[in-house]
Amino acid sequence: MDPYERSKIGDALKEEKYKKGEFIIKEGQIGNTFYIISEGEAIALKQLGEGEPTKVMDYNKGMYFGERALLTNDARAASIEAITDLVCVSLDRDTFMRVLGPLDEILKRNMEVYKKYK
Repeated sequence: MDPYERSKIGDALKEEKYKKGEFIIKEGQIGNTFYIISEGEAIALKQLGEGEPTKVMDYNKGMYFGERALLTNDARAASIEAITDLVCVSLDRDTFMRVLGPLDEILKRNMEVYKKYK
């Protein structure tokens, strides 16, 4: 998202804090929230087979996640774990669709990245 796109959602955001090692979302859960990282780092973990989940993405300040489940109504495609103390701002599903509905094409840009992990 560019600065203008981010400014459209500024008033609707809610701050959430997570400790290192906490999961923000879990793969397979119903997704009702979109997140933007304001401080810290996180990783996406996906179960690609038997055994431990595989790290499929790194996230840091300014990056976002959780949009896929809101745009497609699918379950969460990956788990997101804080690897440092983490501060995010979030939008619930209704606010996301009301505020970002016209921006759904912008958010779908990153969905191509996720397809390679199916």
